[in-house]
Amino acid sequence: MQNVDTILQQLDENFDIKEIRRAITDLIAYHLQSLHNSLGYWEKVHFANAIAALAWNINSSHQPTEFWLRLCLVSLEKALVPVEKRNENYIPRDKQIDNLTYEQLSEDIESVRKMVC
Repeated sequence: MQNVDTILQQLDENFDIKEIRRAITDLIAYHLQSLHNSLGYWEKVHFANAIAALAWNINSSHQPTEFWLRLCLVSLEKALVPVEKRNENYIPRDKQIDNLTYEQLSEDIESVRKMVC
């Protein structure tokens, strides 16, 4: 399993964009699964942003593009910030995010995975 830094390095070295997308999809799915039982507001926000940015990358009319992939990886990194290093009070909570479930996020990343393949 690759990590965020490895994938960023591959972006910098112009690796195959489809392979990078697959690696990102796998990494999101892996970390989402690992946090299944402790998925909090912080994680929901950043996983949702990572999944959306990956989908935007895939569906961008300007191909190949790296911008959305980099944003995706930043969001994924933020989702993995340890609790003691977070400031979760800097934005008001949104009910839509509170109601977001692991199952919904998992379905979304699997939908994106199908677009990558």
